Amino acid sequence: MVLVFNSKHELALQMRAAHDTSYPLHWDFSAAGGIDYGEDHKAAALRELKEELGIENEITFIGEDEFRSETKTDKLYLYKTIYDGPFNPDPDEVASVQIFSLEKIRKMIETGDKFHPEFLYLWRKGIIK
Repeated sequence: MVLVFNSKHELALQMRAAHDTSYPLHWDFSAAGGIDYGEDHKAAALRELKEELGIENEITFIGEDEFRSETKTDKLYLYKTIYDGPFNPDPDEVASVQIFSLEKIRKMIETGDKFHPEFLYLWRKGIIK
């Protein structure tokens, strides 16, 4: 997972594509995805950043965690970067990319906007700040 902040410390979130098989039209990390066989988590984060948002930028590792659902456990590796745009999202994976203040995201969560559960998990733990 990659959190893309701009120079004002606002966060870019992606709206997952409508045809996505899991959590369509939910807000999600700036970029996220699985790790391919033989790939390390930093390489996967850089690949997802390029595939989903069309950008290449240095990333910094900020931590790892585990997300447990009723059906599986996922290892989460979290990175961040500072980038002021532009974005070139892949329409096959991303419906849109928008920049929000952290306060606006908090309000969106409180009012029931749809978010990917892994994003909510890390948000509620206070890791996204």
